[in-house]
Amino acid sequence: MNVAPRSFRRAYFFGFLVMENKIKIGLLYVMLMILLLPAANHKLKIIDSGKLKGGYRDAADSAISVSGWFSGSYQRNKERHFNDFTGFRADLVRLNNEIDFTLFDICHAGWTIKGKNGFLFQYPYINAYYGKDYSGYQQIREKAIKLKAIQDTLSRLGKTLILAYLPSKASYYPEYFPDDRVEEKRGVTNYESYRHVCDSLGINQVDMEAWFLSMKNKSSEPLFSKQGIHWSYYGALLAGDSLVRYIEHMRNVRIKHPIWTRVEHTDRLRYLDDDIAQELNLIFPYTRETMAYPVLQDVQDTGNKKINAVYIGDSYAFKMIAFSICKMNAHCEFWRYFDEINDINGHKVTYINGYDWKAAIDNTDCVVLAYTVYNFWQLGSGFIEQAYDRYYPQGTKSKESAY
Repeated sequence: MNVAPRSFRRAYFFGFLVMENKIKIGLLYVMLMILLLPAANHKLKIIDSGKLKGGYRDAADSAISVSGWFSGSYQRNKERHFNDFTGFRADLVRLNNEIDFTLFDICHAGWTIKGKNGFLFQYPYINAYYGKDYSGYQQIREKAIKLKAIQDTLSRLGKTLILAYLPSKASYYPEYFPDDRVEEKRGVTNYESYRHVCDSLGINQVDMEAWFLSMKNKSSEPLFSKQGIHWSYYGALLAGDSLVRYIEHMRNVRIKHPIWTRVEHTDRLRYLDDDIAQELNLIFPYTRETMAYPVLQDVQDTGNKKINAVYIGDSYAFKMIAFSICKMNAHCEFWRYFDEINDINGHKVTYINGYDWKAAIDNTDCVVLAYTVYNFWQLGSGFIEQAYDRYYPQGTKSKESAY
């Protein structure tokens, strides 16, 4: 048996150690480069990472001050700023989100949860479906009575008040809730109580929740997408057209409606039909689905009567108004949660605290409260109480005693 000389074995051993050390040093350099790359990219802007979508807000830089230094606020704010502006941060967030979502069904997007068959939901909408946010019959009745009094006053002034129940994706697709959110029994919901009480009081109502549920499995196009929390663009246009027809009936006017020239179908979702999927901030597309997008053609203005309208509501209402209803109004304002004022026709935004909303009501023909049934726990967002106090100030005999 041939045995390598001792000197050869020694040389081989030392050569191996040298090679091993070179590998370790090389790996150390690679690690240092990886650690330094974010800082280098932050300074040199080598690669521009796409911005995160949704509710992400980068922390503002902090100016140093004596009080801030000794209180520790400067250090905390500076740390948050450095963290938010670290190079490749957005890409690393997307990588983390993709791993958690793909392997563990964890959604890093506020209220969003993953349901069955690729459907995304938000848990407050599911809670509303089960009646967990129920306001109580007495509170609902008191608010409805005030709303009826406001309606009567506006009617005497030649104006129309309408309450619209906008549908919820949760009540439309409860069969796709995740297993841990499937419960055996539903409680009383705000929608059911308001519908009953307001009907008994004679409040002008448009129940799109019931209407959309009646179209389930019958509509030729999807009324909700898997990737959005709101109704689809198609559903919003359909609802807007229907609401304007109800206004025409109540106001005894004829309004020209845009013509649907054709309907385009695509799996590249538009008009925020994939709003909560975007907020997941994943690397790869969440899923593919085909949605319908009507192409609208404005009709020639033939002098038909147009109305001035104020719409008070939530994001469901905004999607319907911005893409559909505003085209059919002479002047259209959307008061988001009775806080943010959107002049849709002029695309101006202001806030209720600096706005003469009473004068706006005086100059309008129609006031519409439009909320998805999830948001009926905050119906009016303070408008009902403030409008009631305006028309029935303290010390004035109100209409409440009549109901």
